[in-house]
Amino acid sequence: MFLLPLAYPRATLAGGVRSTGGKLSQQSAEQAEGPDLDTVLAALRRDYSRLGPRIRELQHEVLCECSGATLRLHFPAFRQGKTTVHELVELAWLHLTPFALTRKEIDAVRALQSTLPFDDFLIKTTQLNDAAAKLFIKAHKATNRNGEAGELLLYLLTEWILGAPQLIAKMTLKSNPQMPVHGADGIHVRYCPETARLFLYWGESKMYGDVGAAITSAAKSIAKSLEPHERDHELQLVQRNIDFTGLAIEGKEALLRYLDPHEEEYNERKDVITCLIGFDFDGFQKASAAGDQGAEDAFRALAKEHLEAVAPKVAAALETAGLDTQDVELFFFPLPAVQEFRDLFQARIGWLS
Repeated sequence: MFLLPLAYPRATLAGGVRSTGGKLSQQSAEQAEGPDLDTVLAALRRDYSRLGPRIRELQHEVLCECSGATLRLHFPAFRQGKTTVHELVELAWLHLTPFALTRKEIDAVRALQSTLPFDDFLIKTTQLNDAAAKLFIKAHKATNRNGEAGELLLYLLTEWILGAPQLIAKMTLKSNPQMPVHGADGIHVRYCPETARLFLYWGESKMYGDVGAAITSAAKSIAKSLEPHERDHELQLVQRNIDFTGLAIEGKEALLRYLDPHEEEYNERKDVITCLIGFDFDGFQKASAAGDQGAEDAFRALAKEHLEAVAPKVAAALETAGLDTQDVELFFFPLPAVQEFRDLFQARIGWLS
């Protein structure tokens, strides 16, 4: 069963934060007197405080030579010297519904909470969860993807760590054979009231056994997604489907001005790539030797060492792809075995191979 949205505290950006900068022009300042987008978008945020016990964050000072890249690393928490991958799969499953379905669909069921007997409302929510799982499977089959949980993990990290709620649920679009959907795995949004800038986050998920292969593949996909026709296609998807975001009319109009090249706000939009790099890492097995109490600390040391070794590869791949100045939030997510994680998730959502 999915978690209902609660009040969302302002996110703290850790692990290599950059200043967003930017100045608001006089014309934009005058136009900004309309709907407060920060308040408008706050209604889309959810409380992700429950993720902390399951997903750990590595605090580090590892930098990438590419000025726009931020390196982050998260991993499953440890218990009794072993990582909790099964529990991570369950966590992902619990958030499948708000990831896959539109807010319009979810809000329609939520509105019934005070009017239906509890048993009837429980049936409605169960049906909603089942619909999300079926849609997820259908969408990935339609796009020849294998149903991995990488997109879902990226969704959670983008909403939780960056404080950027999902704008469009692309699962619904991907499942429509009449609509050619490609490009970003997720589209998220955040507004910075200090600079009156709108940040659009375009997601890309790569899960490989080898981290180098994942980085190379990610750089190529990111470069392709930034081509003008690809980005125009994504913006058109947002514009055509903004009715499903759950925003009021004023909020939609304010947001659309940042997507319209004929509006001054268009110049205050910043496009940022978010990318999940899932990969096999033998540090889990090595850390287990430290015992129940020391395993997680031992893993942090191994993970930091590995990230330091990987950083030059990231820079090389981004430079080769012409992305050395592109803003990219890279979420590294080591796992004992990517394939095992993928298989566990597919089994949990009922995708029988």
